[in-house]
Amino acid sequence: MSADNIELEITIDEKGDISYTVNGVKGKSCTETTRFLDEALGEVTNRDFKRDYYQRPVEATTRVTARR
Repeated sequence: MSADNIELEITIDEKGDISYTVNGVKGKSCTETTRFLDEALGEVTNRDFKRDYYQRPVEATTRVTARR
């Protein structure tokens, strides 16, 4: 998945408890991606981080060299 393909899977169980999973984000930026959910939904009681959380984010760089 590229950075343009971030996916949030939100689940509400029978008791009304809400959980969500983030796909397409590497590194700790997933917490920034979901901050709006945390603020809207209230107290976070548990966080389980996937393997992607511990990976370095992919950064794209471009280098242009002009030769004469």
